[in-house]
Amino acid sequence: MKLHGFDVYKKYLAMKQHFSNESFDYHQYDGKVNAKETTYQSRSDFWFFETIARKHSPKETEEFMLATFTEAKDPAKVWIGEIQRHGKDNWMVWQKRQQSLQYLVGQDFDRLADHMATEGYTFNDLFETMGKHPPCLKLYIKRQVCIETLIILDMILGFMVNWDRKLKDPLWESLSFKIRKYRPFLSIPTQKYKTLLQKKFL
Repeated sequence: MKLHGFDVYKKYLAMKQHFSNESFDYHQYDGKVNAKETTYQSRSDFWFFETIARKHSPKETEEFMLATFTEAKDPAKVWIGEIQRHGKDNWMVWQKRQQSLQYLVGQDFDRLADHMATEGYTFNDLFETMGKHPPCLKLYIKRQVCIETLIILDMILGFMVNWDRKLKDPLWESLSFKIRKYRPFLSIPTQKYKTLLQKKFL
């Protein structure tokens, strides 16, 4: 199915709502919101949506938008100008990460193991808050592990419920929201990563 520019515009609006509104679910609304075509046609960036519709499939369009929202520190503040300027680069980075995700997550697990050895931590220590950011979270903040690794670890271990309860700082609250909103877009074979985790740490 080929998209029209107006469809791409509605997809953008739905994505923006998803990443800024706790109660809005992009998937529940099938990536659509109510919008007026007359408003769309009067926008100065009308051409951008038309170009995306012409060049990309619906799935590619979704990924194109998603990449900028997930790369942003605060996805609630993403606007169309950012996607126009950096969307293609963000999408290429995001695609590359998805294509080699198992390898990258394996590397991240190695960094966690090295951090354990250097600091004298146990595996559980990596996820302990102890009144401050857990070591695993600090490594993410320093860009030494990727957001997908955090998500995969939580899918296996379920520690973020505890982090949400104990960490009350704006940085974590913003990241927790982004993770909750990003996770449904990912198709993760959990058992494969569980096996990888056991190989690295047991």
